[in-house]
Amino acid sequence: MSYVYEDIDPVFAEKCGDMMLYSTQVGFLKNLAEEVIALANEDNWLQSFETVNNEKKVEAVMENKKLMNALKEVFSRIQPIYREKDAKIAQEKRKAAAEALRDGELEKSLGLASQTVLRSPMTDVDESVDGGVSLALGLWLRSEILMRFNRYQAALEDLKMALKERIPARMRGQYYWRLGNCYKGLGEATRAKVSYEIANRLLANDEKSKIQLQQDMESLDYSLAPTNSENRKGTVLSGGANHTMPALSKLIEITEDEMKGRYAVASMPVKTGDVLLIDKPYAACLFHKYYGTHCQHCLRRLEDCMEVAPVWCPKCSGVAFCSVQCRDIAVSTYHPYECAFMGLFIGSGMSVLSHIALRMVTQVGLETSLAIYSKHLSCEEVSENGAKINPRKCKTRNRKERLTRSRMGLGILSGEDMMKEEENSLEDKQNELLKRADEIYRLCTHSGQRNGDDYLKRIVIAMFLTECLKRSGFFKGNENRQQEENELSICKLIIKNLQLLQFNAHEIYETLRGAHMFTGSKPLYIAVGIYSTGALFNHECSPAVARYFEDSKIILRAIRPLEPGEMVSENYGPNVLIRNLAERQKSLACRYWFKCDCLACKEDWPILKQMNFNDPILRCTNISCTWKYRPNPDNPPEKCPKCSVPIEKGLTKVYMETVEMCLAGYEEGARLMDEERAEEAAAALCAAVDAYHRVGRLPHRETFLAQESLRACFATAGNTHQVKHNTQHGDK
Repeated sequence: MSYVYEDIDPVFAEKCGDMMLYSTQVGFLKNLAEEVIALANEDNWLQSFETVNNEKKVEAVMENKKLMNALKEVFSRIQPIYREKDAKIAQEKRKAAAEALRDGELEKSLGLASQTVLRSPMTDVDESVDGGVSLALGLWLRSEILMRFNRYQAALEDLKMALKERIPARMRGQYYWRLGNCYKGLGEATRAKVSYEIANRLLANDEKSKIQLQQDMESLDYSLAPTNSENRKGTVLSGGANHTMPALSKLIEITEDEMKGRYAVASMPVKTGDVLLIDKPYAACLFHKYYGTHCQHCLRRLEDCMEVAPVWCPKCSGVAFCSVQCRDIAVSTYHPYECAFMGLFIGSGMSVLSHIALRMVTQVGLETSLAIYSKHLSCEEVSENGAKINPRKCKTRNRKERLTRSRMGLGILSGEDMMKEEENSLEDKQNELLKRADEIYRLCTHSGQRNGDDYLKRIVIAMFLTECLKRSGFFKGNENRQQEENELSICKLIIKNLQLLQFNAHEIYETLRGAHMFTGSKPLYIAVGIYSTGALFNHECSPAVARYFEDSKIILRAIRPLEPGEMVSENYGPNVLIRNLAERQKSLACRYWFKCDCLACKEDWPILKQMNFNDPILRCTNISCTWKYRPNPDNPPEKCPKCSVPIEKGLTKVYMETVEMCLAGYEEGARLMDEERAEEAAAALCAAVDAYHRVGRLPHRETFLAQESLRACFATAGNTHQVKHNTQHGDK
């Protein structure tokens, strides 16, 4: 049996598959995989391996001593490699930050101060430098710099953390004075006064400082309202949320057929601009080059988080978080198992998809991962310690929760009851994780189309990651035999993850812009995520939706109208505007393993630069008919050759007048974009695109350009970053 990629370009398909696992340029994983493949080809072992049932392929590899010796030789050298804390470097960075601050180089000083915070050991770990309070001193300095930027909320957060990290007692008077200044900057005069009064008592005999402090107290303005944080207006689904799939709009639904699998279609009329999907990732990972610029957890750009400054990992200096909340989630779930190996992951050449395959395990923990394995990959259901588990156990959970709340309200919940309730809460949490996992593990893997080479490479990567987990303490506490079984289960789960990620992951981007909102703007891909509902949108080379991101959430908005029953299509990369039919077919067959039969491919539409200016294609008046024609005033059609609906005289002229109105709408949208009025531009373009599709069909050059302009307008509501051009803040 031949597969679609074998008929197109099997060598390119293999390269695409390899790039999903590891870098083909750097690191040792590529060489390791190739060495294992070469050994497997000896004695035709690989050929027989292809006939082994997928569920037993890992065991087949483990039984091959030649392969395992090669793998074990490499795995024996696995050890933690990461950027460690260093109090001396932190101290040097802090001194450099203070010097830059004195010189008025605020941007430089802030960057150095953040490096100080991230590099500082936890309090009391290294008392030979700064008496063990390097972190507190770094936070103290950074708070001063943040105040110079008028970022009082961020400075306040740093001060609170500095106190927790044991800022020296001799600095407490200055501490509360600065705390008061932050509250004053935030318009909270009452809190500022309380802080000033505490500072006044702690300053004791420092009369000079107390005079200045008194002046600050007298300058408080109690008429000012507290400064409200500027929260970005959240996007909402058009028509409300779908009841069964809340990430979807009510305007669309998921259908299924044998050829296309599960995919999204319109269930009601969709207008251009409608928000059709808002989905959170099941798992997402940054590209490693952005570890220092973006939050490791929520993916926000640290520089653009005005109300907080970068927060540290307790163990490593290789990542940063935008807030204590993000940090605490990470260090209580996945990061402890990844932290010490971050340098190894980067050096190995491991791909970001391989990292997500690991993250899908580390973020839920061993017990839940084993439950996922049992439910989706195994016939047996076992727990972390080898006992049987029952996935149906909590069907009465909601009734128990209501009863518990009632008993708590009456004050009749005993200590034993409280312990049981805590156990139920943990069980409920695992059930929620399993529910989310159910949606992910239904996604396609094309495992039946994988040759032996491809599967063996995924086993190599999964074994490498499992070995890293083993050395991180992920399996800690198991008996030897049980640990071996758990390691095998987790290895198989990672292989499953690697397969489904190949076809279902999304690259996450932010829009980089300059002084103008649109001129010169471009996407910067910072991460990759997997979305349980977002992955259900099939591809068309001329898509129906535009994609952008709010933090790590994916947003899909319509860029053309849709009738009920029409497919709501995404674009996987090969777009008709810039790539011809042969290029698109090759890319999709080799990267995603399917032959595209969308309308643009069936009709072999020209790319954008080959299209003529204002060469519209009109549609049949029968809304359910797909016939279309180019207008010819000298010889207009009398009836549709496909559905036989009469075409009234003069209708072509009316349609062409509508097209001219649409062109005027497109020009108005472009003018508003020039004036950086994104929402108004989007409204004008949406109305014009809707109007065009009432009378015309694609391909149409001007409508394509309008739809691309809409993509840019929509993206302004998502992750954007304005690139600074050597601007320097002065003292404020």
